[in-house]
Amino acid sequence: MTQQSSEAVHGAASAARIGTGLRWLTAPLAAPHPMLWAGTAAVALVDGLWLAAAGIALDPASFGGLAALVVLLLFGAVFWSRPTSHPALRGMTLASAALMAVTASLGVLHYLAATLGRPLADPLLMRAEAALGFDWRAHVALVEAHPAVARALALAYHSSGPQIALVVIVLAATRRIGRLWAFVRLFSAALACAVAVSAFLPALGPYLAYGVQPADPDRLETVGALWHLDPLTRLRDGTLGTMDLGSMRGLVTFPSFHVSLALITAWALAPIPILGPVIIGVNGLVILATLSAGGHYLSDVLAGAALAGVLLACHALVRRPAPWDPSAASPVPASLAVRSALTPPPSLHKERT
Repeated sequence: MTQQSSEAVHGAASAARIGTGLRWLTAPLAAPHPMLWAGTAAVALVDGLWLAAAGIALDPASFGGLAALVVLLLFGAVFWSRPTSHPALRGMTLASAALMAVTASLGVLHYLAATLGRPLADPLLMRAEAALGFDWRAHVALVEAHPAVARALALAYHSSGPQIALVVIVLAATRRIGRLWAFVRLFSAALACAVAVSAFLPALGPYLAYGVQPADPDRLETVGALWHLDPLTRLRDGTLGTMDLGSMRGLVTFPSFHVSLALITAWALAPIPILGPVIIGVNGLVILATLSAGGHYLSDVLAGAALAGVLLACHALVRRPAPWDPSAASPVPASLAVRSALTPPPSLHKERT
């Protein structure tokens, strides 16, 4: 063998080893879907370019802390992908890393979109509410007149965030890994759609638009309904110089992401005995609380529900098996049929969906 051919063989072997190493590293990270990771990277790239053009800086501490946590979770997912490891731990770490990366990248993009200064959509949303025959002010007054109900609704509304962690833990622990990946994909799609729509239809919300100020803040909590006003105002007038990922607040009014998330969360945990019905009930309260505790118009709620419905319907259609065609079926040898009958079904060893 000549020296040139020997070097070529050596180079091919080295390339093969590198390829094997990369596959070993990236294969455990293919879930929830390769396109989700590619899309997140693309959004992060857009974020970086837009931040530089807008002259807005990311707070180094919050960005560094989040990036380190995501990388640590990804390494955990690779570690727990070994044949002797627990798939539930891989599911928890990988789903958590994906949710954090998606939320951070889309959150930054959402903030940057507010700098476009698009006309506020509150007049349009108020007209839509009037056309629907719904009196938002009367609804809020009714809730304020019953402090116990108002507190229960506010508590349910603020449970949306902790419920995300609950979904990850429960679905991973019960080996419903396929359903966990579906939840992450649905969450990401809903958030992306909400951010895209709200970029063109920004709004302050009904409390400011209708000029409603609760008579007693202790009787009706409005923190979740008003906390977006300060960053939204500063982004629109160009006075926000540094973006802190740890204190970012949702600016979406239309459609309501809280409603979309409530329906997706209820779907995710519905099959779990005992917990499923409880979560469905809690998220029913979340949807109702979105009007008062969340400061949303009725059209926001309806649009958020429609968005979740479309995404869940698409998921169901994708999962639907193709109809069986007898003419396309190939005959099964008798020996294989006997062997299949004696072999335990593989579904006993697969991850539950």
